Amino acid sequence: MRVKRITTAGCKARMYVMLDRQNDNWLVSKLELKHTHTCSAEQAVHYSEYRELTMHANCVIKNHDEAGIWPNKTYLALANEVGGSSKLGYSEEDVWNYITRNLRCADVNEDVKEMISYFMRMRDINPNFFYAVDVDETNKFKSALWVDTRCRTSYEYFGDVVSFNITHGLPFASFVGFNHHSKPTLLGCAMLSNEEIPSFEWVFKNWLNCMGNPPQAIIMDQCKSMFDAIKNVFPNTRHR
Repeated sequence: MRVKRITTAGCKARMYVMLDRQNDNWLVSKLELKHTHTCSAEQAVHYSEYRELTMHANCVIKNHDEAGIWPNKTYLALANEVGGSSKLGYSEEDVWNYITRNLRCADVNEDVKEMISYFMRMRDINPNFFYAVDVDETNKFKSALWVDTRCRTSYEYFGDVVSFNITHGLPFASFVGFNHHSKPTLLGCAMLSNEEIPSFEWVFKNWLNCMGNPPQAIIMDQCKSMFDAIKNVFPNTRHR
């Protein structure tokens, strides 16, 4: 049983719970409801279950976002309307999340369309340009791989040892080889929706399909999902 005391206000209000392992239930062993300080219902906004954007807030956020106004400025404007942020039923974080989840989706879709259009134009210019795009059951973008002619030619000469690098926290990844001057040379690029085994396997399989034969060795970081995907797709390739 962990005890977490409120020492700043000397408040005695608390609840102790313990696990009844025999019945696999949690039991309240002690409960004190009396507070030594004033409780403010306005502070409930700090709990996610009480936070909700109003229809008016949604409209204001959308209009401000289209006008290029930063979310923190939008939040301040909404707070000023009601006489302070304590009177809002949501936080600044909720404003940011609404923009990211609801307003940026259209931008992402347009970016994906433009990216695919670029791939198609490059393929028309040079038939050796390779690309592959993966989507889910709702036709939403998941991953993409592209390899230009120079990358494919470089792999023929410098594809014995390949380094697969991913920018963690960002969806970008790259295949890199090393030429006879020990200088890095690009062998392909990819965008991934996540860093899970199926995503890595999809990229590796399509890259192998493009190049024709696997490298003798792959250098990678300590990502467990990447390690398992390499083992599944390149079973005879040394990796470390």
